[in-house]
Amino acid sequence: MTFREILEQPRDIWRQHTIVLVLMLALIGGAVVYPSDLPAYHAAPYDGAQDPLVTGTEDYGRHLNTLLALAVPLMARDPAGFRQLAVITLAGILATHGPKRLLDGLVIGGTRLGERPHSPDSQHNMPSGHSALASSVVWFLGRRYSWWLALITVPITLLTMYARVMLNAHTFSAVIAGCLIGLVIAALFTTQRQRARKA
Repeated sequence: MTFREILEQPRDIWRQHTIVLVLMLALIGGAVVYPSDLPAYHAAPYDGAQDPLVTGTEDYGRHLNTLLALAVPLMARDPAGFRQLAVITLAGILATHGPKRLLDGLVIGGTRLGERPHSPDSQHNMPSGHSALASSVVWFLGRRYSWWLALITVPITLLTMYARVMLNAHTFSAVIAGCLIGLVIAALFTTQRQRARKA
């Protein structure tokens, strides 16, 4: 499968799964515009920096998804899988960093969407890129290789999202929006691997 074929996939996938994708986009929109209660965050911030689970996830654990996403296509000798992973990663970065800048100054319900919980002057809260890339690995590995394999990455994704909130780096709505964006991006660019037939 070439890069051109990978880039043409979303049109076919959109036709086949329109209802699911529309629902996912509606959920992303809902998470994006949900006005998180940032004054409560500022009044009593989480102290995740003292929690070994949170710091271990942030420093090391969250990278397990990335390593697994790279290792599986390598061990399976699947160049098409590598190409799909490259497109998913690039699309995920664009789909999170673009809105981070576009939505930064938008105020909904008295809350600026770009404001991170740790500081009123911070920027680029919405959506969480860490959550998007972690969740995209879940879908990529599940669809391309095995849903059993993807189950390994679900706890890592959830811990990554938890750590981002507990470290006051993102609001709940930002990690939920990021997670959903990652799933949609991976759904659009991942195909099931064709097994070679035995002679």
